[in-house]
Amino acid sequence: MSKAPSAMTMDRLGDTKQIILAQSTSQCCRMGMCQPSINWVAREADNYDGGNPHALAQQAWIHEESTFLMRCFSACLPGCRAVKYVQHSSTVPESVVKSEDYKWCTCQCDETPEALSEEDRNKDVIATHEKDQTCAGGICCCYLPYLETKDASSGKLIGKTQYVCDGWIFVPKFDVYDGNGEKKYRLRPDTCVGGCCVMCRCGGPKGKCCKVPYIIRDPNTFEPIKGNAGQKKAQTTRLFSGWANECCTKRNAYHLVFPDDATPELKTTLIGSTILIDVQMEEQDDNN
Repeated sequence: MSKAPSAMTMDRLGDTKQIILAQSTSQCCRMGMCQPSINWVAREADNYDGGNPHALAQQAWIHEESTFLMRCFSACLPGCRAVKYVQHSSTVPESVVKSEDYKWCTCQCDETPEALSEEDRNKDVIATHEKDQTCAGGICCCYLPYLETKDASSGKLIGKTQYVCDGWIFVPKFDVYDGNGEKKYRLRPDTCVGGCCVMCRCGGPKGKCCKVPYIIRDPNTFEPIKGNAGQKKAQTTRLFSGWANECCTKRNAYHLVFPDDATPELKTTLIGSTILIDVQMEEQDDNN
């Protein structure tokens, strides 16, 4: 009999080398004003075979808190909205599972999913990832999207992810800082044409076929950093999440390989980095 996976607490993250982070909210028929918050589940794994993310052996759950007005931005400029993602070291409450799977064409009029009780909202929270309203990256180079990661018990800033605007405007990139404001990593795909364009890729096992990884790099040299005990490059990669998820429910999934030198706080921050990449680079396409 297989042993149930342990909860993804901050201490447990210290021993975790890689995770799958998957959206659990179905986005089928959710367009225009019908934009409820998007929640996530996580587990320690190296790939995702698709299917319903609620069937994963979950070790963490992340719920989004956004107002109705901010969710309306998701159809055109999702990187603009003020948002808060609350990370739990537990699994999705059953009431929320039913709401995520079966309620189509709904809009979110409150900051939290309507099926989420106040008890579940505050249960086993280890961190938050949040931002105020900003401009959308790629449109201008001021007041760019970011996510601040904070410890839930003290509210202390433990990390930050910042969208980067520079001369290579067609190559998306993000800088990751620790709680003291020191730049620790640069997330950026490999490039071609003298650094002007994202390098296309083909092949890869399972859900990684024809996907572009955001490599986690040294912030000064931009050289890739090793992860998974030196076995591969540290990176976050969007996966093929199965035809049902890609075409109908539009649930995205990511494989995140942590740098070998990352602290639990930086690993938590990199989970926020992956969510910010999805908000900035994928969410608008998924909702059109």
